[in-house]
Amino acid sequence: MGLLYALIAFIILLPIIVFVHELGHFLLARLNGVKVEAFAIGFGKKIVGWRDSYGTEWKICIIPLGGYVKMVGQSDTPESAKQKAEKIKKMSAKEKSESFEFKKRYQKASIVVAGPLFNFIFGMIVFFGLFFFVGVPDSSVVVHSVIAESAAEKAGMKDGDKILKMDNVSIVRPADISKVMGKADGSVIKMEVLRDDKVVKLSLKPQDDNGVYKLGIMYSSVFSNYKKVGFGGAVKESYDTTASIVGDTLKGLGQMIVGKRSSKELGGMISIAQVSGAALKNGLYSFLYLMSLISISLGLFNLFPIPVLDGGYLFIYIIEGIIRRDLSEEVKEKMFFVGFMFIIFLLLLSNVNDILRLFK
Repeated sequence: MGLLYALIAFIILLPIIVFVHELGHFLLARLNGVKVEAFAIGFGKKIVGWRDSYGTEWKICIIPLGGYVKMVGQSDTPESAKQKAEKIKKMSAKEKSESFEFKKRYQKASIVVAGPLFNFIFGMIVFFGLFFFVGVPDSSVVVHSVIAESAAEKAGMKDGDKILKMDNVSIVRPADISKVMGKADGSVIKMEVLRDDKVVKLSLKPQDDNGVYKLGIMYSSVFSNYKKVGFGGAVKESYDTTASIVGDTLKGLGQMIVGKRSSKELGGMISIAQVSGAALKNGLYSFLYLMSLISISLGLFNLFPIPVLDGGYLFIYIIEGIIRRDLSEEVKEKMFFVGFMFIIFLLLLSNVNDILRLFK
């Protein structure tokens, strides 16, 4: 049943977030007069598609792991000066006017930044809707899976336990657990969990996994006791929640960079599916809340100045604006190669982490 929830949640959640991201690129491209050749959700073979009156092919593809907007004049990889010159010679005046390549830098920047921006806007709108129409919840963290032979299992933790405290720190959201574990040194952690309306005290000694201390549980937020906040309160809470997500994400990445947290904590597609499935099982509110969180996280990640990401393109346009000339295609090619290899490394690392966790 858990696998079914994970599969359904993943199939629903990811395409929606990808659609929002690509819609940002699409609308700003149209606004700036760039012709969009294709708008795709997923990769690989087309399942269904149609063409609109502007000549854009809209399609849903068989592999639901992303999407793209294909614009006239935008190349995913740098071209040599010779290739670029030859291509320009063959273009008509109309083709040039519709080409991404011939737009001003600020127009290009607005198009690439629109994808992440729409992810932020979407996340904040969904948060606002949840808080305004339902209310701001009292959140708690509930265990939905205890890994066999883990520290948690040995301590007697069970699926469904609501984590109340860890070393006298109140636990109201997953980030609170991360903060406690970030300080873990292998010593015993005193925990309080709510089980069958009774408070159960546990002593748990985290397992050392190459310098990373682990509990051996999968957990997620559960919401209850919704408090009405009105329009202004919903606006404030949606902003504060978004700012908290951004802050916690940047702090966590910073800790990984300086070695305070392990890269083994990174999760990939399997982790997203598992957490999404748990959220869907907990109800529509939890699922929509998680969708907003992931949308904002995706928007933030895409703003990082890594070539091949939207932030990488934006970084290049800013540099070119400062030096008042285009970077050479050779320099761009090297930058994109480094960025591409880094993204591949992150994808491999996060998904290998997921696979290893499945076998523990």
